[in-house]
Amino acid sequence: MKKMMICFCMLTVVQLNAQDPVLKVGSPFPEITISHISNAPLKEIYLNKVTDNKYYILNFWGTWCGPCLPEMDTLAVLQKSNEGEIQIIAISDDNEDRKSKYLKKKPSGLWLATDTNYTLYNMLGLAFVGQSAIISADRRIVALVRTDSINQQMINKILRGDTVLMSAGIKEANNPVLEEAFDIDSSTLHSFTIRGYKKGLASMSNAYWDHKTYKDRRITFFNLSIGSLYRAAYGIKSFKHQEVFDSTVSEMEVYNYNMKNKTASYCVDLLVKPEQKDSLYIILQQYLNKHFPVQSRLEKKFIEVLVLKQKSGMKIKLTKSVAEKASYGFSGAGYNGVKVLVSDFASDYLTNELEFPVVDETGLTGFYDIKTNVELRNREGILQSIEKLGLTVEKAIREMPVIVYYK
Repeated sequence: MKKMMICFCMLTVVQLNAQDPVLKVGSPFPEITISHISNAPLKEIYLNKVTDNKYYILNFWGTWCGPCLPEMDTLAVLQKSNEGEIQIIAISDDNEDRKSKYLKKKPSGLWLATDTNYTLYNMLGLAFVGQSAIISADRRIVALVRTDSINQQMINKILRGDTVLMSAGIKEANNPVLEEAFDIDSSTLHSFTIRGYKKGLASMSNAYWDHKTYKDRRITFFNLSIGSLYRAAYGIKSFKHQEVFDSTVSEMEVYNYNMKNKTASYCVDLLVKPEQKDSLYIILQQYLNKHFPVQSRLEKKFIEVLVLKQKSGMKIKLTKSVAEKASYGFSGAGYNGVKVLVSDFASDYLTNELEFPVVDETGLTGFYDIKTNVELRNREGILQSIEKLGLTVEKAIREMPVIVYYK
């Protein structure tokens, strides 16, 4: 799922009996109290002491998870249709204030629990949110599924005692030693390596910005699709809107949807000579075009974009930065940047969140400290958060760089 940042839940550990470190289908539900519950007749629940014969669906989500929001709407409908037979508990790391604001906008019969310790999420070994554990009336884990697969037909199967196929994504064993993955030592001046999928690593990149030896002249990617690698090489931040396929190339050759096809994922490492560091990404483009089955070139085309502007009648609420060092980060809960350009805020953050190329036309120059708070990770929530800064976006047509894929 796109835009996914891992969030976990708050459960109070009462006692852990002898059991596998990672729970799985067939495991008894652990001796855990699910606590900090909102929108329910109780504040906590200890499932192993409950004798109501209901099935419990534990959905791991977050108000910051865009794809989770429509899933929660679907679950609320299913909860109402199957009242008395199932109870859905949605578990996130959201605090009481965020949960309260969510319930005001989306009243439902779901119980909302909080877990900032990620206890049960980690015990289940889940790889991302938007997934659910289904607990039987005799308190065993009978299914681990993607939440978007839960429908009335699945609930009917569960209530009949039929087997439900597992669809949840589970974490692989970690391999945290990233620098050693390509066998590059400090004496190497220049190298390029391309490999297939590496088990145990998430899709990620490392630019070595603060590295003593490789600063500004090395870039490493793990488990990315061809399209993701080309977009990184060309500095294209949007997905699909700035990509064009000629008749010889299909989308499936470029995109690896949901990372299901491991053979379509690549690991790439490029180290250039010190005098070539300003050409790092140009050299990366050349190597990718030489070694990948799909080639690319950059063209300019007029396309639809969003332009970031100052909101009429509002005062800009951005703080000129006095920090010595720049840094930024963002998640579904918002953006936090120190000494950043508004143009980078638009291209790096808003393009990702609004899933559309965002061009800065605010006229604001210089460095700012920028912080936003997104109550719900949907378009409305994103726009409300930037309007508080005195900014807004509008649709427009602009000439933009576009990757053309060909063979």
